[in-house]
Amino acid sequence: MSAYDQAETVFKQENKKLKLIIAITLLVSTVLTISNFIGRSYFIYKGKSIFEERLLSVEICKLAIESIAAGDPNPYVVSDAIIDILEKDPFDVPIDKILKLESIERDHCRVILKSGQELISFKIGLEGSLLYPFNYKLKQLDETRIQENM
Repeated sequence: MSAYDQAETVFKQENKKLKLIIAITLLVSTVLTISNFIGRSYFIYKGKSIFEERLLSVEICKLAIESIAAGDPNPYVVSDAIIDILEKDPFDVPIDKILKLESIERDHCRVILKSGQELISFKIGLEGSLLYPFNYKLKQLDETRIQENM
């Protein structure tokens, strides 16, 4: 047997080993890929509030309107200028239930509440600062007309 025949035999044996290794690798990676897709759980969240950038602003709006309606504005969530105005002219709207609370634009929330037999809507303006304990304070409170398509 010549050197060329020996080299050809060794080459064929090594080639068979490499083909076997490639086949095993492809089989294992295919099994792992399929098991990954089959075992994966998908969660679909249908709400929008978790994806908004200002999650805390909505909660600040709620705390601020509740504290103002209770007659004791919380200085951590209500600006000093609003507190001064409320001392001169108290906010007399009892809240039975908050029906809707949402962030409508940057630094603004809308709250719709039930007071007695009335539905009242407020647009709340917030100012943000890293110096505030909760990053936002109520700086403006405007009563707005409730739209029929809500």
